[in-house]
Amino acid sequence: MDAKRDWTISGVTPAYERAYPERLTVRIVDGGMVAFAAWHALKGKVAWPLTFQVPRMLKRLLAEASDTWIVCWNGERLWKRGLWPAYRDRPEIWDEAGREDFGAMLEVLTALGVVQYRTLRLEADEALAALVHRFEGQEEIVIRSDDKDFMQLLSGSTWMEGRVRGTVHFRQVRELLGVGPAYVVDFLALAGDVADGIPRILPPATAIGLIESRGHLRSWVDRDLRIPERTRRRIEAGREQLKINLELVDLSADAVGARKAPGEPLLRGWGDLAAAREIGERTGISWLQDEKLVDEYGAMLQIGERTRARLGV
Repeated sequence: MDAKRDWTISGVTPAYERAYPERLTVRIVDGGMVAFAAWHALKGKVAWPLTFQVPRMLKRLLAEASDTWIVCWNGERLWKRGLWPAYRDRPEIWDEAGREDFGAMLEVLTALGVVQYRTLRLEADEALAALVHRFEGQEEIVIRSDDKDFMQLLSGSTWMEGRVRGTVHFRQVRELLGVGPAYVVDFLALAGDVADGIPRILPPATAIGLIESRGHLRSWVDRDLRIPERTRRRIEAGREQLKINLELVDLSADAVGARKAPGEPLLRGWGDLAAAREIGERTGISWLQDEKLVDEYGAMLQIGERTRARLGV
């Protein structure tokens, strides 16, 4: 039970509520989305594209609202690739930009006060989903991403904002996928996801029809259904793959909780502007060496302090 829930029982206002009595929106960012945008914009133009640009991009993003902001990153050696080797079979951002640049970027963001999660074997999606489940029903939540996997997390108080689709509310999910948020996992497991290397078992229209008539996939995946023969054969042939697909796409509280998501935040060197300047000297990034760094990024540090208070970390 977290402090905010405990307050309703004990009658004692937790430290976070005393320090920040206003109701804030929790904004959780898919870090890979920002980093790849920086990489594609500056690769070949500057020596350290991620370290140079990502903090500046996040500064502009965080300036939109003085809320609680958290950034999530993919970890190394994702367990999902162990389960299905073709899962997200494409380079990670550190493969594209280099581990040195990626590592320096993480250190600079931490030094500037950004609260980040990156956990071994966990995908950013899992950390982000765990944070959504933690705050769901307590505060409004904005997921900064275009990844349709997150549509399973949407509700009346949780929505998505991305560069491609713009704002997506829970009522729009059916328009986009043909099912509501509660059935996104079932739809993705049946229809697959080419972008993530998840095999298709049924065409989308057939998948939607089966969900509408039979409900959640887990309730019937092992049963012999009375359905059209062609569909039945496909289900039978793909039954084991369906179970794998379900594991890959499920971002429910039980699923991410079993993996101990979100893990621990990256707090080593947090708020240490001297460390940011040292990286600036080492990389030759002039804005990190600027004497006005504290003035330029002071608001980011304040947001980080508020975020840490809200998370209790």
